[in-house]
Amino acid sequence: MTRKTKAFWFSVALGALIAVAVAEENWPMAAIAGAAIVVTLWIFVHAYPRDLAPPADRRHENTLRRKAGLKPH
Repeated sequence: MTRKTKAFWFSVALGALIAVAVAEENWPMAAIAGAAIVVTLWIFVHAYPRDLAPPADRRHENTLRRKAGLKPH
């Protein structure tokens, strides 16, 4: 496992433990909810920005190329 994978699973476990510590009852559901919150945060912090950035950059570059081609010389 890579360091990032270990950090991910550690964060999921920590989120589950914190949720269980705060919960007054229904500990299994609290553990699932805590883990789900951490997974959602990881997706938005790590995966989502990397997935969106390259196509947006390519679209911008294509727009600049298209506009440069339309200008009269």
